[in-house]
Amino acid sequence: MTAITFLWCWSFATAQPADFIDLGKISEYDTVLRRLSYFTDYTKQRTIDNITPGEFVYPGEKFPFDKTRLDARYFIKLSVTNSSSKDTFWLYAGRAQRYTMYEYDSSTATMKALNNQFGSFSYTVFNEVPYASFTVKKGTYKTFYIRTDINFYNWHQFDPVILLPNEQTAFTFNHFVRPNRLYVYITIALLGIMFSMFAYTLTIFFQTLKIEYLYYSGAMFVFVIYFLLRLLNLFIFDDLYYFFYDFRYQVLQLSGNMLILLFISSFFTLRNNFPGLYKHFRILVLIQFIFLTINLPLTYTNRYNHIGNIAFDTIRMIVLLYAACLLSILIIRKSNKEVRYVATGAFIAILLSCIALYIDRWSEYEYHFFRHAGIPVLVFMLGILLQMLLFMQGLSYRARMQEAQRIRAVEKLQLENDRKELEKYKAIIDARDKERNRISQEIHDDIGSGLTSIRLLSEIAKVKSTQDDSKELEKISETSNILIDKMNEIIWTLNSRNDTLPNLIAYLRHLIVEYFEPMPFRLHIVTPDPIPEITVSGKIRRNILLSVKEALHNIVKHSQATQVNVQFTAGEHFSITITDNGIGINPSAIRSYNNGLLNMKDRLSAVGGSCIISTHDGTSVILRVPLTSYPL
Repeated sequence: MTAITFLWCWSFATAQPADFIDLGKISEYDTVLRRLSYFTDYTKQRTIDNITPGEFVYPGEKFPFDKTRLDARYFIKLSVTNSSSKDTFWLYAGRAQRYTMYEYDSSTATMKALNNQFGSFSYTVFNEVPYASFTVKKGTYKTFYIRTDINFYNWHQFDPVILLPNEQTAFTFNHFVRPNRLYVYITIALLGIMFSMFAYTLTIFFQTLKIEYLYYSGAMFVFVIYFLLRLLNLFIFDDLYYFFYDFRYQVLQLSGNMLILLFISSFFTLRNNFPGLYKHFRILVLIQFIFLTINLPLTYTNRYNHIGNIAFDTIRMIVLLYAACLLSILIIRKSNKEVRYVATGAFIAILLSCIALYIDRWSEYEYHFFRHAGIPVLVFMLGILLQMLLFMQGLSYRARMQEAQRIRAVEKLQLENDRKELEKYKAIIDARDKERNRISQEIHDDIGSGLTSIRLLSEIAKVKSTQDDSKELEKISETSNILIDKMNEIIWTLNSRNDTLPNLIAYLRHLIVEYFEPMPFRLHIVTPDPIPEITVSGKIRRNILLSVKEALHNIVKHSQATQVNVQFTAGEHFSITITDNGIGINPSAIRSYNNGLLNMKDRLSAVGGSCIISTHDGTSVILRVPLTSYPL
C-alpha cells in the first residue's frame, strides 16, 4: 500500500506541467504577471471559445500588452495546481480592471463563466480592493481563461497577483504601501509647502486685486491638484477614476503652463514694455489650448492613444524650450533682480520638467526607490517648488522696491506739502511785514509829523512867551521829544527791513553811543566780526532794546561808574554783556530799581532768553537769547 501511494505521488509530481502555477507554494501572495500566458486578437473576431491553448504565449521580460496597438481583444490563460490543503484563493488583476473569468472543464471541453468578482475593504489603503475568488482542490489541475477589457486608461495598471484570503492585510501593505512610503512622505511634504505658497499668493491677490497674482495662484492650485491626484493613484482602484487619467494628465499640466505664461506676461507688463515678447507668450498659450482641443479626443481612443501621448510629450518639450528662449530674451532686454529671480525659477522648472519627461520614458514600478515610477513626478514637483520659492524671492524683492517707491512718493508728497506750507507761511509773513511797514510808515508820516509840529510850535512859543509861560512850554517840548524818540523806536521795531542781527547790533550800538555821549563815561564797545545774517523778529528786537535801555538807565542812575564796557557776541546765542566799574548793586537801595530788573528778566524769558546780573568790582548784566529759536 505504501509503495502504491509513493508511486501515485511520484506520478503526480512528474506529470505536473511546467507552465502550471503551484498554489500550494504561495505563503502570502505571489505576483504572476510573467507566469500567465496571453493571446491578443488584433482582428477583434475571436472569442474565448475558439482560441486553442497553443495560441497563448508567455511574455518573457516584455509587458504582455503592446501600448502602440491597444485596439484589440485580450485573452489570458491561468494554469494552476494545488499541493496544499487550502483550496480557496483570490486573484487581484490590478487597478481599473474589468474582466470575465472562465473555468475550463477538460472532461466536457467547455468554458464556464464565473461570477466570482467582489470588493474587500482594506484599512491599509482605506479603500475597497477588487478581487476574484476561485477554488482549486488539493492535487488537482485547473485552467482558467480571462477575457479582460484592456483600454488606453488601464493597460498600464494590469498587475495580477494571487493571494491567500487571510493575507489581504499583508498584501495591501507590502504591495501598495510599503514600496511607496518614501514617495508618499516626500510628496506630502512638498504638497504642504506648495499649498502654503498657493495660499500666500492668493492672499496677495485679494489684497492687491492684481491679475498676475490670480494667474500665479491659479497655476499653483492646478499643480497642487495634479500632484495630489498622482498621489491618490496609489490608493484608488475604481476604473471610472482612471478613465479620466489622461484628461487630468494633459489638461492640468498644460493649464498650469498656460497660467504661468500668462503670469509672466502680466507680471512684467510685457504688453506695454515688450509688445513683441507679449505676442510670443500669447501665441504659446494659444498653441497649447488648440493642441488640447485636438489631442484629447485622439488620446481617448485605443487606436491613437499612444500617438496622442507622444504628441503630448512633444508639445510639452517644444513649449518648454520655446519658453526658455523667450525667458532668455526677457533677461537680456530687462535685466534686474526681479527678472533674474523669476526667470531663474522658470529655467529650473523647465530643466527639471525635461528631466522628468525623459525619466518617464524608462521608469517602471520597482521596489528600489530610484527606479520608482513616481520619480519623474517628484522631479517635476521639485522643479515647480523651486520655481515657486524663487518667485517668492522675486515677489519679496518687488515688495521691497514698491515699499521704497512708496516711501519716496510719500517723502516727495511731504516735501511738496512742506513747500506749500512754507510758501503759505512766507505769504503770511510777507503780509504781516507789509502790514508792519504800512503801520510804521503811517505812524512816521502822520503821528511823527504831528509831534514834530508840536515841538516846533512849542519852541516858537517859548521865544514869544513871557517868563511865566516858559515852564509849561518847556515841558511840552520835552514831552514831545520823548514821544518822538519812543515813536522812532516803535517804527524801527515794526519795520521788517530791520529784522536782521546786523541791523539790531548797529541800532543798539548807535543807541548806546548816543545815550552816553553827553555824560562823563568812558565807553568801550566790542562787536563780532563778521556778524552772521540771522533773522531776528520785531518782538525779539523790541524786548532786547527795552532791556538794554533799562540796563543803561540803571548804570546812569545808580552805579556811580566812570567806565562802561559793552560786548556783543553771536553764536548759538546772541549775548549782550554790559559791565561798569561802579559801586554795584546796593542791597539797601535795591527796591528803587527792583521793578526794572524784573522787567528785564520777564521780557527776555518771554522770548526764550535770560538775564544774568552779578556784582563784582561793579555790575555785570548779561542779556542772552537763543538765535535758533527765534520766531519769524
